[in-house]
Amino acid sequence: MTQTALYHTDTSDLHIPHGMFRGVFGPAAGIVASVAPGDAERVAAVSTYLDNVLRFLDAHHEGEDAVVWPRLSERCPDRLALIATMEGDHAEVHALRGAAGDALQAWSQSPDSANRERLCSAMAALHGKLDAHFAEEEREVIPLASAHMSPEEWGQLPGHAMQHFSGDKLWLVLGLIINQMTGEQRAAILPHMPPPVLAMWEANRSAYDELLARVRGN
Repeated sequence: MTQTALYHTDTSDLHIPHGMFRGVFGPAAGIVASVAPGDAERVAAVSTYLDNVLRFLDAHHEGEDAVVWPRLSERCPDRLALIATMEGDHAEVHALRGAAGDALQAWSQSPDSANRERLCSAMAALHGKLDAHFAEEEREVIPLASAHMSPEEWGQLPGHAMQHFSGDKLWLVLGLIINQMTGEQRAAILPHMPPPVLAMWEANRSAYDELLARVRGN
């Protein structure tokens, strides 16, 4: 058995992206259902909104696969069943995310009732699986990682996700994440973000507000 020092790393920030994904994917089916087929501007807004968050989900889970599971597998041999469950969940999520991405592309190109229903079902299925997966991560993995990963190791996750994000609106994801933070979290986290990232967010605040207003039909 590999011995490792016990840490007291603050891993509670995992709640932030989890809250963002729940906040986007939970209402997604209702948002899609509310879009009139002839409202091309809103179809485009909802499509780019969901596509970018789906792509950030990819990057988020790729980060856990690269940064978290290998270390916990090595250091916590008595919790290998839990880690295998988490990795299996990622595989299931990846399949559901693929189905949601395909349905989103079809709906964005032809927002008829059949494609709308397909997308609503796909988003609901993805949200259901993610909600259960996140709950187990929050209950089991957050304390495990706190004890067995250093702050520097845990701190690799946000940068990994940003570097591997394949969407075209990083400012949208940043805005959604920042709006999940408490005032205390913003004070602790934002000063440590790279200045170009913060500058990009500041430059796109109005675009963020306008996009979310179109998504919500305001």
